[in-house]
Amino acid sequence: MMNKVLVMCCLFLLALSDCKKYPDGPRVSLMPRRERIEGKWVAEKVIKDQADVTTNYKNYIWEFTRLYSVITQVDTVKHNGIWSTTTMSKDFVIDYDDGRREIYEIRRMVSGALWIRSGRAQIEFHLKPY
Repeated sequence: MMNKVLVMCCLFLLALSDCKKYPDGPRVSLMPRRERIEGKWVAEKVIKDQADVTTNYKNYIWEFTRLYSVITQVDTVKHNGIWSTTTMSKDFVIDYDDGRREIYEIRRMVSGALWIRSGRAQIEFHLKPY
């Protein structure tokens, strides 16, 4: 009986090691996706075409609310919209009120870190809480 429990535990741990949802983590999270995204964020690091362009984004603030609204602020200019994720996908979508749509791939999403990559613009944002 003890051997069966040990085998089941090993199989469970093996399965967990292969079911990583986002390329850069986490493996498993008990916190819902919405709660991990919610809040004000600033750029900790921004990479475009493999070059560090963080200084170009030092005045950007992204605020994602519980009700799926987003406010992107650059200096004193604000842009409003809504954000969403798809149920089983890594897509993170921002639809701005002016008609613009930005689609990102979630690379990492843990408490205190949100990494998103725009495939079209070849830019990756490593965001940290404001």
